[in-house]
Amino acid sequence: MRVLVVDYSETCRETIRSHLREIGIEKIDESETGIGAINRIKRLPQSTKYDIITVDVSMPRQEGLHILKDMTLLSHESKIIVCSSKNDIRTVKIAMGFGVNGYIIKPFTRERFLETFLKLYT
Repeated sequence: MRVLVVDYSETCRETIRSHLREIGIEKIDESETGIGAINRIKRLPQSTKYDIITVDVSMPRQEGLHILKDMTLLSHESKIIVCSSKNDIRTVKIAMGFGVNGYIIKPFTRERFLETFLKLYT
């Protein structure tokens, strides 16, 4: 299992990494920008993919909603979980329209994160 964590906040990335390691996931890549995440996806060998990508939709350089489209095109086999404090109905609908598999509102609890993650993982 390989996971990509995309979030501008180091604290959020560390929290997610900690939750993932707790359940035995060690192959965790991360990016603090959407562009960095897209580049990581593009650099993966063809036989490798991210099983799950977590992404915030509110980032400084490139809005997460814009990269969702690119992510689903470049990594169509990956399951995507949005982890964001942005929870207005328009944003959620757009994200779901791109085919995301889960949407977690920040701040989230360990239980909420793992519940959403494990639904996709198992």
